Amino acid sequence: MPCILQIRPPDMLVYRGALSRGYNSESDRQHTETSKVLIKHAGDSCPYTLRIEPEGGAGTAYMYNGQEVLEFEVSPPGRSGALGNNIVELSGNIARGQFQRTVPFEVQIPSRQKTLAGRYTARLEVSLYSDASSVGELADRQYMELVVDVLPRIDASFGTDPVAHQKSQTLDFGTLRQGQKSSLDFSVTANTGYSIKMVSDNRGVLRHEFTQSSIDYDVFLDGNVVSLEGSPPNDVLLSAVTNSHHRMDLLITGNTETGLAGHYSDRLTLVISAD
Repeated sequence: MPCILQIRPPDMLVYRGALSRGYNSESDRQHTETSKVLIKHAGDSCPYTLRIEPEGGAGTAYMYNGQEVLEFEVSPPGRSGALGNNIVELSGNIARGQFQRTVPFEVQIPSRQKTLAGRYTARLEVSLYSDASSVGELADRQYMELVVDVLPRIDASFGTDPVAHQKSQTLDFGTLRQGQKSSLDFSVTANTGYSIKMVSDNRGVLRHEFTQSSIDYDVFLDGNVVSLEGSPPNDVLLSAVTNSHHRMDLLITGNTETGLAGHYSDRLTLVISAD
């Protein structure tokens, strides 16, 4: 009976990442996802070659999320990056009476790729040849899907560096005077759309340290006045995608001449969240 060969690759390979949460573009940790192709056999013994490659062929391989791309690599077991052309060819011989064999291969996604959050997909072409090389007769060809979720990430800091981890800032007006102004910057880096809200502990006034006496002030975010009367904040002040830089201006508007002597303060909290 002549040799009959078929393949059964998995329908989908999910790239889980180092922590099984998907791909984190900020991490240096390398992760390898292993998959196996089942070769089914009947008849006489024969050599075979299993070839695995991106659907687009040799060269740099990409996964897609709309117009966004993420590079990935296909390699034989234990040989990540060794070939560089993303074509895996694994040859062997299957004996008469051996009805199946599993053949592993690996997929890697290089670290530190900056791309938007979301689900990225690609297709792998899996071909089986009844010969010791891929120039032989094609016995079977199947396709499998490669899937990865890129994790959403947002970093923010006061100042111009969004990853400086400066999470608080004090503005000291000194002796309060009506018309005084003070400013500060904050920066955001993200791979997803995000929204900015703001909340005031005193709902937009500077409160005296011992009494209910207060002095009004206004806040401007990138030149636009911010309402601080609601708590918790309901209004989205800004929406953005990826990196941004913002300026906050605080202006004393109340009559400081009639205010009680003492220390006045308020605390503002910026709420930055993924959309």
